[in-house]
Amino acid sequence: MIGRISEIFTSVQGEGIYAGIPMVFVRFSGCNLQCDYCDTTGSRPAVAGKIKTVAEIVDIIESELEASKNVSIISFTGGEPLLHAEIISEIIPHFKKRGMKIYLDTNGTLYEKLSKIADEMDYVAMDIKLPSACLQDYWREHLEFLKIAKNKVFVKIVLTSKSIDDEFKKAVEIISQVDVSIPLVIQPVTPVKNVDAMPFERIRALKKFAETKLDNVSIIPQMHKKLGIR
Repeated sequence: MIGRISEIFTSVQGEGIYAGIPMVFVRFSGCNLQCDYCDTTGSRPAVAGKIKTVAEIVDIIESELEASKNVSIISFTGGEPLLHAEIISEIIPHFKKRGMKIYLDTNGTLYEKLSKIADEMDYVAMDIKLPSACLQDYWREHLEFLKIAKNKVFVKIVLTSKSIDDEFKKAVEIISQVDVSIPLVIQPVTPVKNVDAMPFERIRALKKFAETKLDNVSIIPQMHKKLGIR
């Protein structure tokens, strides 16, 4: 079995509630969405990246772990890693038997793919993609995804100057339908291309709304961008 890999490297998690924790990142190429704030080189088209076998991917991860003794989490990211769910399912057993934890960073639309490997995940970082950024809505897909991942998931919503308040509120309602204890991270966009940041006062107002529906809401920017690291 082969997959297209953009890069494999060791760094600290830069987003969400696990920011600052060291991980080995396995970044797959290819994505099923095209959001206007995407900052990942090689996420589209699916033919980007280098073709690697499962054995080659495992060997590279092993090398990264050997060089970084304090890492106990492997993050599968992209692009959209669930486009490669079958490959991920082949990689995971090599590391689960050593007690490694598995972290999935996903756009939260491919719930059928998730269902095949959900039991092997320890942490799921799920984006809810607002229609104003990604050209169409994925409300149904996000709801089904959350139902599967709810015991190990936190949600990120990226806010830009183009984000629509009612879309954000609908996303919050979807989370609350599944479980009000699911953590929500509001992520102010790191300006890219023609996408600008939302004024902080507006972000804070949306956070106050979310706190009326959910138990755990925070505002966390992309820390790795602030620090200038991968």
